[in-house]
Amino acid sequence: MKNIIRIITLLLLTNLAFGQEKACEFEIEIVTDTSNTKVLKEKIIDENIFGNTTSFLTFKLFVVDGFVGLNLQYLQKSKDFLSPICIDGNTVVYLELSNGKQVKLINSSKNEDCNELQYDEINKNNLRILSGFFYFTPENFQDLKTEKVYLIKVTANTGDVNFVIKPELNSEIYKEKSTPDTYFIDYLKCLGV
Repeated sequence: MKNIIRIITLLLLTNLAFGQEKACEFEIEIVTDTSNTKVLKEKIIDENIFGNTTSFLTFKLFVVDGFVGLNLQYLQKSKDFLSPICIDGNTVVYLELSNGKQVKLINSSKNEDCNELQYDEINKNNLRILSGFFYFTPENFQDLKTEKVYLIKVTANTGDVNFVIKPELNSEIYKEKSTPDTYFIDYLKCLGV
């Protein structure tokens, strides 16, 4: 009887472990003899709704011929004025990990890009969208596969922008529940790195 209970418990635990696995959903997947490009679908990492202002941060992991990177997009909308954020070749993204280490990502572009002010006539909102492509550096990259991220810091030339990452996010914008602190643990394996 004890053996049957052990077997049932083992099967349930195994099923639970595999049931928690995140699906690899690709926006682009092109693999040939000479090239390998994979881009994961966009996932929300941070969302902030306060007063007249809404902002959110999304990520897309990608790999192009062995180079692993991250497309970061930060959208802000508000009835109030929004300060510009500009990134250039010196902009760095730091991921603070639960083990106290940092992972550094460098900007793929040397040009300055600013989130230009736009106006939404219908909803009467100011809009700013900042998008950038960043590549991982070798230091501590492997730690992303096992350690949670608790802080993201973007060192822009107009000032730093910090995001405190939640263990669970119930997005009002995307209408989904996610675990942003385990984003890299969940999705780096999809790229085969």
